[in-house]
Amino acid sequence: MSVHIESPLGFTADFPEYTQVLEDSAAGPNTEQYGLLGDVLVTVIKDDTSVTDAPQANGWAHLMSEFYLEERAGTLLTEGELNLPGKDSYAVLVGYTDASGTARVAATVGVWENSRFIGVVVIWPYVNPEAEPRVDLLKEIVSGISVA
Repeated sequence: MSVHIESPLGFTADFPEYTQVLEDSAAGPNTEQYGLLGDVLVTVIKDDTSVTDAPQANGWAHLMSEFYLEERAGTLLTEGELNLPGKDSYAVLVGYTDASGTARVAATVGVWENSRFIGVVVIWPYVNPEAEPRVDLLKEIVSGISVA
């Protein structure tokens, strides 16, 4: 069973059971946030006025990752196309330590689908070097989002 979301931001999402819709997004206007099991935070960002094609979506992922690389003194773990059917989706994954000292992974993803853009930022706790980066987790989340 999954949680189906119809967003006024122009996307639908099917997330795993027990997903919590966060009423007030801490990420600002034109964003929605969801809490998934395992302390995973998903932020979906509508930014289609500044991104108008797939190459710009890739650039968006790099631009957003700079926050975690520079402001959080993070380390680039990996980057590349997610190869999801029906959409161009490019991700940059950064390992960093949050303000409480917890090791985390931040994945910034530019998604271009149906000639529309949506940005996705997924943050999860860093498990261990053998498991990270969990690209399969990221693919599962991003594949569940469809831009209308």
